[in-house]
Amino acid sequence: MFRNYCKIAFRSLMKSKFTSFVNIGGLAISLASFLIILLYLNYELSYDRWDPSLKQVYRVSRQTESNFANNPVPAPLAPLLQEHMKEVEAYTRIIPSGKHEILISVDDRKIYQQNVVMADSGFLQVFPLRLLAGNAATAFNEPASALITKAVSEKLFGKEDPMGKVIKVYNRMAFTVTGVIAEPATPSHINASIILRDPYMAANSGWGNISYISYIRLREPLSPGVLEDKVNRIFYEHRLKTGNESYAAYIKAGHAPSLFTEAVPDIHNFPRLGSSPFKTTMILFLLAGLLLLSGALNSSNLSLVKTLKRSREVGVRKVMGSSRSQILGQFMMEVTIQCGISLLLAMCLCVVMLPLFNQTFGLSLSFSGQLYSYKMILQGGAALLAIILISGLYPAMVFSRRSVVHVMKGNFSMGNTGKRFSHSLIVVQFAVSVFFMVSVLVMAHQMNFMKHRDIGFNPEQVVQIEAMQPTREKNFEQTRAKLLRIPGVQLVSKTTAVPGGDIDTSFSTFNYAGSSRALSSVRVSTDFFATLGIAVLAGRMFSDAHPEDQDNTAIINESAAKSLGVVDPVGTQIRYASCDSVPYQIVGVVKDFQVQGFDSYVRPTLYSISNAHCTYQSGGALLVKVNTASLDKTLAGISALWETIEPGFPLRYSFLDDNFQQVFSSYTRVQYIIHVFTFISVFISVMGLLALTVYMTEQRTREIGIRKVLGASVGGIVALLSKDFLKLVIFSVLIATPVAWYLLERWLRDFAYRAGISWYLFAIAAAGALLIAFATVGLQSLLAARANPVNSLKAE
Repeated sequence: MFRNYCKIAFRSLMKSKFTSFVNIGGLAISLASFLIILLYLNYELSYDRWDPSLKQVYRVSRQTESNFANNPVPAPLAPLLQEHMKEVEAYTRIIPSGKHEILISVDDRKIYQQNVVMADSGFLQVFPLRLLAGNAATAFNEPASALITKAVSEKLFGKEDPMGKVIKVYNRMAFTVTGVIAEPATPSHINASIILRDPYMAANSGWGNISYISYIRLREPLSPGVLEDKVNRIFYEHRLKTGNESYAAYIKAGHAPSLFTEAVPDIHNFPRLGSSPFKTTMILFLLAGLLLLSGALNSSNLSLVKTLKRSREVGVRKVMGSSRSQILGQFMMEVTIQCGISLLLAMCLCVVMLPLFNQTFGLSLSFSGQLYSYKMILQGGAALLAIILISGLYPAMVFSRRSVVHVMKGNFSMGNTGKRFSHSLIVVQFAVSVFFMVSVLVMAHQMNFMKHRDIGFNPEQVVQIEAMQPTREKNFEQTRAKLLRIPGVQLVSKTTAVPGGDIDTSFSTFNYAGSSRALSSVRVSTDFFATLGIAVLAGRMFSDAHPEDQDNTAIINESAAKSLGVVDPVGTQIRYASCDSVPYQIVGVVKDFQVQGFDSYVRPTLYSISNAHCTYQSGGALLVKVNTASLDKTLAGISALWETIEPGFPLRYSFLDDNFQQVFSSYTRVQYIIHVFTFISVFISVMGLLALTVYMTEQRTREIGIRKVLGASVGGIVALLSKDFLKLVIFSVLIATPVAWYLLERWLRDFAYRAGISWYLFAIAAAGALLIAFATVGLQSLLAARANPVNSLKAE
């Protein structure tokens, strides 16, 4: 019987080629999109799951008064916690380079490498990485030890064994390779290609050093509330306490706990403060689910149409003795085969689409690595089962319920219940399409707003140059003078926080007018604001004509002035709260300028020149404003000069406006995927509506012929056949509009600066849906209306 079911199913597919093509094709496209996003979701959820014990590892961070996360904490904090908390088994402190490239060399071979981590001796005790070579228990015992990945080993040493060999950082600091680390089985929030034991850790372990990100490993997991209470009590008792006031009294007096902890597996997707990429992942997953639902509903509608065409077959089968369960099983088998074919086609589409998805999101996802895992099999199987039930259950019940008497009398209509069901599916499909269209328009509106909004500075004609610390610090003035002698170079400056680049998120507490405020501290040079064309709202810029600017003056931005609660702070004094008795005099207030994109508010910031006060800040880059009239010659001159400034270090530069556009990249990627989803959704809806229109016009062929004989016009018949479908589309617009408005309004909340949702965007989406539906239905109706009535009335 099973063989017979399969044979009938394939015959049915071949008999209705157009309907089968629309059905299987729509399902395959939506299923392929869903599987890729499902793979991406699994990838995101697998962060820091490569070792079960990571649930016992916590990052300790500080929360500023402005509710910003400050991941670096004072260097002695982690050792203090281990000393006074019996629950702490081990700790480690790290400084990751992130995307910043570090020069690594072996003899004459040099590479620039991202993801270099400087750590203390406890790193492998906290993060139990597996070593391909070396002993994890002793690999980090000696100072100046280095762990490298296999990929880095091949870059530096080829096929040679790297163990015991020496690598150099910036041609100066030497480290001995003591281990080769295996890539973690899942992604990690710490991307480590090279891990170096910090040779300066002991000398830099004062409370004033807030450069290290600290992690603690507990013997057993603790609830977040209990752990944070213990951590803050110890920090208060051994660092903040100045008199006899208890911790409870300190908190009761209005002081908020400053430290918070995050379990390592939660850091990437569920950070306590700051933005999370998981929201974007969930948006894509929900949209892919909607797309899959649209494909399944389309399949259900088309399957219902097919049952009506095969009504006489049902009658004959029942007369021949087939039971209702046998007919039901036959139809469900046909639907299962259709969905199975769609799944196979979807897998082929995934092979084609996945490289494009990887390129768009900068990933390296592969079905070969995850498709055969039990999780993907179970999830894919559940999705397929859901599609089969949605696509086939109701049509199969209608198919099996066909009355022999009605069928033999020639009654092949779907009835009021079937018609309502079919129309409901069309409403849902077009509601999904309208939702996608509105989403595209709102996202495009927001992106256009961000791209054209005043960012507060002019990034054009500004070149960012990566430079070594001596070049940025003690040799900066010499380097600046040499660069200014190159034709085309107009201004040269430096900053520790480059707009559009890695942002220094560290905050410091400042005392101002008897109160304390947390401000971001940025070191710049005299011409920084002039280089970027940043406007001064009050006071003046830094100037070489004012020698005191080198050490004792500061400039703040608008947000800082608001944070300090003063209208005109020029001439007032501000100082570091914890470690500096020499105040800054505020000499200017500059306009707020965007450095991170419009999903973040401008941070209240204090700009100064010298590192003589309190904390030492480095990093960042040089900024060179150039004349683009002879850009090639200017860049060639800078490149030639750089060989004398930093011999052996090739010039690395980028244009600031290009870098700043990268801030929008994540939103641009989501916008691109939504465009694709919208096209697929509209295509599926149109194909389903077209197939249903073909069926409806076939059912009303004789009615159309009679109306034409009685004098009905072609336009009148087209309007008659189209109006019911257009009513359904209007109803779908009414359903989709409030849902789209609510969800998109919540999406826009992620932006500190956003455009509103205008009514005309919904009007455009509604008009587009109506136009697409009318074009689809109207074309088929026009063909039916122009048919010769003689052919349709022959049988009469």
